[in-house]
Amino acid sequence: MFKRLCAVLLLMAVIVFTAAFQTISPEPGTENPNANISFPPPVYVVRGEVEVRGTVNLPNVVGYFFEVRPLEVSAETETETDDGEGWLPVTIPSNAVIINDVLGVWDTTLFADGLYELRLSVRSTTEEITSVVSPLRIENELPPFLTPEAPAVEPTTAAPVVDPPTAVPASTSPTGTARVNGNVRTGDTTNYPVIAALQPGQTVPVVGLSNTGSGWWVVRLADGRQGFVAPSVIDVTGDTGALPLIAPPPPPVVQPTAVPTATAVPVSTQPDAALSNIRFDRSLRQGEAFQIFVTVSNFGGAALNGAVIACNFTPQNQLFAATAGTVNPGTQIDVAITARLDSGGGQNTTANCAADVNNLIAESNEGNNFASVTVALANP
Repeated sequence: MFKRLCAVLLLMAVIVFTAAFQTISPEPGTENPNANISFPPPVYVVRGEVEVRGTVNLPNVVGYFFEVRPLEVSAETETETDDGEGWLPVTIPSNAVIINDVLGVWDTTLFADGLYELRLSVRSTTEEITSVVSPLRIENELPPFLTPEAPAVEPTTAAPVVDPPTAVPASTSPTGTARVNGNVRTGDTTNYPVIAALQPGQTVPVVGLSNTGSGWWVVRLADGRQGFVAPSVIDVTGDTGALPLIAPPPPPVVQPTAVPTATAVPVSTQPDAALSNIRFDRSLRQGEAFQIFVTVSNFGGAALNGAVIACNFTPQNQLFAATAGTVNPGTQIDVAITARLDSGGGQNTTANCAADVNNLIAESNEGNNFASVTVALANP
């Protein structure tokens, strides 16, 4: 009892210290009702995978994403240092409209314990809005005095042994849940026609994987039809190791658009980041570190500087990122990203990679910033 009382008093002291020595954000009454974080609130302890809730409800939303950065507190000034830098990506961009619901998942185990601030950035065709929650404390490593103690068990007369009922095995059939509004197509590229659309949160059975190496999943719709879905649209759970490889139909013929000879084609003055050739430095094994190599090409007319390259692995939902150097027009570089997967051994895993993950760089073509690949992940 005394130890529990000490733990509660110490935890209260930590919270009071955090509130007294830092600026709390947002101030009550200043939140934008159409772009805000409602959970977690400031001066809150988080651990593990945290569902970040809030609202993104702006007209003509281009996308939103989350970032975090550590807070460094100065004991002399009793304020937090803020150099305007150090933001780290937490989620890949999404363009869904969400009202007072889950906006994304923050895996706090990827960061060291300590004080942080969490920022939501929402971009529409006319404006950009940010919402910051600060301070938040990551505490994945529990202090020894907070470790629960097992209650003492009084000896009792031994009860007769009863065979437990036979457990019904849980279904391991893979399913896909849409994370954003997405299309179901007849093949595994955007050149194929759309046959249906998935809404955020909608779940469909996953029955196969494209045999082209594109990473697109084959799903079955409620009316029995099958179609292909991009890995950036759905999160897949269940045993995908036995899924068959399915060949898409021949791609449709796209007629080129004639360019009038009298009209000059303007040369783009913006960069254009394109991803390709995702590969790994070794065979992937659960719990072992590896490197992802992604080729970044610049097809635009200006240099591409400091683009963040991020790869999100599914079904693990683990995100890893690195910053590319300068990519001059008409050239390409390879970016190395260090990663480690802590679950999913014995089945396939898909790396969904994106360039300029935070949409901070204006490009002549935003549609070729994505690439994915599916490979086997060995058991530990």
